[in-house]
Amino acid sequence: MNEHLYRSDTETESPEVGVLLADHFRRPFGFQGHRSKGTGDWLIVYTIHGSGSFRVDREVHVCGAGDVVILSPGVPHHYASNEAGEWDILWTHFVPLPDWMPWLALPRTEERLICLHLRGDEIRGRIEQTFHRLIRDASMSAPVNRELAKLALAEVLVLLYHYNGEQESDRVMDERISQVIRYLSEHLHLKHRLSDLAAMAGLSPSRFCHLMKEQTGDTLTERLTKMRLAKAARLLELTSRRINEIAFDVGFETAYYFSRLFTGHFGISPTAYRQRMWQRQKTSL
Repeated sequence: MNEHLYRSDTETESPEVGVLLADHFRRPFGFQGHRSKGTGDWLIVYTIHGSGSFRVDREVHVCGAGDVVILSPGVPHHYASNEAGEWDILWTHFVPLPDWMPWLALPRTEERLICLHLRGDEIRGRIEQTFHRLIRDASMSAPVNRELAKLALAEVLVLLYHYNGEQESDRVMDERISQVIRYLSEHLHLKHRLSDLAAMAGLSPSRFCHLMKEQTGDTLTERLTKMRLAKAARLLELTSRRINEIAFDVGFETAYYFSRLFTGHFGISPTAYRQRMWQRQKTSL
């Protein structure tokens, strides 16, 4: 047992939400991190060689060469390098664009970890090459580099999603749930009744709820809220529309409720998020 996974007296600082970060670390035994409330963004960690572990509640996942761990926002987690030499990892913190969300619909453990093992030099080499492009461009401030970093990250997500589909075809998201998620993404502004969505999937409400949780790791309400918040974040960044208009357009009944959920999810208010995104655009011109 790696005792460093259970030393949570010091919280590890979370990165600024909305900033795409990526890097390559080589860390000896003793390297550790503890985030009792998770982060406001997503985290991908790919192990090149060596060994490290993640702990989420009682679940411990040991990572070796070719392993990928993905953590969604708000998942409390602890990580540490193991005794088997240096833990050589590639990592990125990011907030996905709405169009990327289907690629993150990967199987989860009971504790909401996404864990993949990449078999074969070809897929590992492709992921590592793409990750290094992501790291290089994410470290630069020019607009062209930021766009290239997004493209590299999107490539990583697509590669992982399709690899999972090829290797674990029986675990690809159930088409009935995929159909409902596609419908929701196109009708975020509407109110949705559980009975109607279950009927769309051809399932009873109880079976639909069970399958949604099994396939996505989220309840229906959690999934719909995340989709609405992701769309809202994009509208805040790309438009000058008022916050209450954006809130209503993505399906929230009040601007206050929207702001409360947005702040809880991203760790920053909608107004501050917009100002930060716009300031980044101005300073990079």
